[in-house]
Amino acid sequence: MRHWAAVEGDLSAVHHLTAGQLAALSLRRFLVLLGSLPPESRFARAWRSTPRHVVDPNEIAQLTA
Repeated sequence: MRHWAAVEGDLSAVHHLTAGQLAALSLRRFLVLLGSLPPESRFARAWRSTPRHVVDPNEIAQLTA
C-alpha cells in the first residue's frame, strides 16, 4: 500500500491501535476502521490526491454513480 505510513499513523491516532493490534485486525475490521477515518486524516488527504487510471466500464460506472 502506497500510503501505509498515513494509514498506520491515522489508525493509531484516531482509534488508538498499536502496530500489533493493527496487524491482528481482520480485513473486514480494517476496512471499517479505514472507512471511518475523518476527511482531514492524512490517509484521506493522500487518497484524494492519488491519481487513478480507470478503464473498466463497470468501475467507471461505480465511480460516477
